[in-house]
Amino acid sequence: MSVGRLALWVTTAFVALIVALAVPVSQLRLVSETKACCCPDPRKCHCPDHKGGDPAQDTMRACHTEARLIVSPEAPAVAVPSILIVPATVVSFAPATFLLSSPHAPPPPARPDAPS
Repeated sequence: MSVGRLALWVTTAFVALIVALAVPVSQLRLVSETKACCCPDPRKCHCPDHKGGDPAQDTMRACHTEARLIVSPEAPAVAVPSILIVPATVVSFAPATFLLSSPHAPPPPARPDAPS
């Protein structure tokens, strides 16, 4: 096997593998949840679901359990076309027969060769 054919085979197999993995992964339904925060300043946050934490912590805390779901769209459903079944029509042909009225005349004799 030549190097060119081997390289072509390897690249074709690689592309087929990537496509075989990418198509099912792209059809996964992914969900991401983001919590809204009502406490921009953790020192002045009075949310009832917050417990006393580390006062030196600089992060914003979630409040009121309000969340947004980010959902990837579903793959579109493919409508299966209905198959129309038509019965086959039977066509019969009669063999063609031609009758010759009479045999034709023989071809004319060949001309003699010309002098050189």
